[in-house]
Amino acid sequence: MSQRSGLAQWQQYPPWARGSARIVKDEVVLDEARAETYHMRGTDALMFDLAALAADWNKRDTRDVLTFVRRHGLLWHGEQDLGTGACRESLSEWWGESRTMAFLMQLSAELRESVRTGSGRLIRTMIEDYPEMFGLEEQEARILAYTLDDQVLINTASVLLAKVVTSKLEGTSMGLVSSAPQELAPGGPETFLLSQNPPNLLAAAYVQFSQAVVYRAPIEECPGCGRRFIPKSGKQKYCTKTCASTSRWRRWDERKTNN
Repeated sequence: MSQRSGLAQWQQYPPWARGSARIVKDEVVLDEARAETYHMRGTDALMFDLAALAADWNKRDTRDVLTFVRRHGLLWHGEQDLGTGACRESLSEWWGESRTMAFLMQLSAELRESVRTGSGRLIRTMIEDYPEMFGLEEQEARILAYTLDDQVLINTASVLLAKVVTSKLEGTSMGLVSSAPQELAPGGPETFLLSQNPPNLLAAAYVQFSQAVVYRAPIEECPGCGRRFIPKSGKQKYCTKTCASTSRWRRWDERKTNN
C-alpha cells in the first residue's frame, strides 16, 4: 500500500518474470527455463530504469537492456508466458519505448519550469528537437514553435503529456479495495483503498510516472550521470550517494590534473 496526498492506494501489480536474457538479431529473448517469478513493486526505479536505456540515443547499449531484464523482466511478456517460447520482444520497440519515457520525463520537467516562469522557450526547444513526438514534420514544428504564443505552447505540451501517458496505461484497471482483510493499520471495514492493476511491466512503469505527474513530484536530472530521479529532499542533488561520491572524486582528479 502507498499513500500520497491523503489518498491510500493498493498497487495490485501482477506477478512477473525476470532473469537472464540474450539479444538475438533484433529481439530481446528471456531464458524462460531459468527465469524467476516475482511480484512487481511500486517503486520509482522501474520508470527511471526504462527511461535510462535510450535517454542518450547515441549511447544505447544492449548490455543495459539485458541488465534491465535481469532486474525487472520483459515489457510485455511475464509469468503467464513462461514455457511457451513467446518471451521475446523487438529490441527496436524497446528503444522506442525508452525514448518515449525519457522524452515524457523531460517534457514534464520543462512544463513545470515553463509554468513557473510563464515562458514557452523550453517547450519551443522541445518541439524543434522532437517534432515526431508532437506528431509534426520538422518544417511544421519550426513554424509552430515560433508562431504560437507562450500559453498556447504550454497548454499544448500539457495536453500531449496527458494523451501519451493515457495511451500507455491501456488495459490498466482501477478498483476499490476494502482494507479489512488486508490487516493494515490504520484500516478496517470503513477504510477503502484505490487499487491499480496494470497488465504488464510497461503499463506499471506508466502507473508510476502518472502518479509522479499528478502529485507534482520533482523529476530532476542528476548532474553526475544524467539519470532522472525524484529527490527525497530539497537538498539531494545527485541520484545516489555513490554517484555523488564519484562526481566529487572526478572533480578532485580534474583539479589535480590541471594543477
